[in-house]
Amino acid sequence: MASVTSLDQDMAELRKSKYDAKSAAEAKVWIEGILREDLGSEDLVDILKDGVILCRLVNVIVPSANLKYKTSRMPFVQMENISMFLRAAASLGLPQFDLFQTVDLYEAKDPAQVLQTLYSFSRHANKQNSTVPLLGPKLATKQDSPVKFPKQGVDIPAWNTHQYGYMGGASQGSEKIVFAKRRDIVNKP
Repeated sequence: MASVTSLDQDMAELRKSKYDAKSAAEAKVWIEGILREDLGSEDLVDILKDGVILCRLVNVIVPSANLKYKTSRMPFVQMENISMFLRAAASLGLPQFDLFQTVDLYEAKDPAQVLQTLYSFSRHANKQNSTVPLLGPKLATKQDSPVKFPKQGVDIPAWNTHQYGYMGGASQGSEKIVFAKRRDIVNKP
């Protein structure tokens, strides 16, 4: 007989299934390249759990941030380090949907979101300073619009008639469709 799982268990499994070991290895190599040191053979989430590496990463990429992190085994201090990284990442321009929550890293609740934040962080850091190597694809840049607008003074309709269900003059009357005929109620003796 199959065991029944709760919604929380199912969601935890779904989040963990999105974690890609190859992407984690790429992120680890990227961090090692920025910090110029070997991080060891542990899993990336375990390495980043105390937030120290993340704070050091910000200090190397954005020296003006000057994050004051602490090395400690106390959970509160470690979570504070992670929060400092998240604030620095948000100030760099990362959108809210790209940022992980502190518990996503500290309790390994959503390691895939941690990777997404690192990838987004590298893109935004590269946008600010092109000497920062990219992790993943580059951010798109705004380009000139290929659409040619008419010259000044030329009137064009604000909307296309086909956008609003235009049927070429068809109506109930012209199509001989009768939806509501008059009905008389008559008493038959």
